[in-house]
Amino acid sequence: MKKLIIPAFVSLLVFTGLMVSAQEPTVNPTGTWKVTHSSTNTQARPSEYTLKLKLVSNTLTGTISNVSSVNGKSRVYEWPIRDAKLQGGEISFSVTHPFEIGHGEVTSSYQGKISGDAIMGTFKETFLKHTYTRNWTAERVKE
Repeated sequence: MKKLIIPAFVSLLVFTGLMVSAQEPTVNPTGTWKVTHSSTNTQARPSEYTLKLKLVSNTLTGTISNVSSVNGKSRVYEWPIRDAKLQGGEISFSVTHPFEIGHGEVTSSYQGKISGDAIMGTFKETFLKHTYTRNWTAERVKE
């Protein structure tokens, strides 16, 4: 009898493990997040963005936006996130948009760790052939 129970138990464990790995991640970042970029420059004010994420069937999509004032006029900018990945509590995505003043593009590659209603990480921002690494945090907006 023991010879029959052990293989059945092992098969059950393997099947259960396969079922768990096929499910959606335990962390669900779906929602709106208030993002703050910080810098080592103590003179610079932290910039704030709004990140909207949606996780459906292990596919992560979303947008990031901010309000910017140029020449005294406020404007809302919104860009889609690309290459979004969620593995466990680790999140990564990138954003490319036109440089607000002047010519060219800005590409930002974000990486972070989700813990409850907070994300902390770093992002690399590349523009005008220069790359800068900065910290970012996000707090889930209660809706």
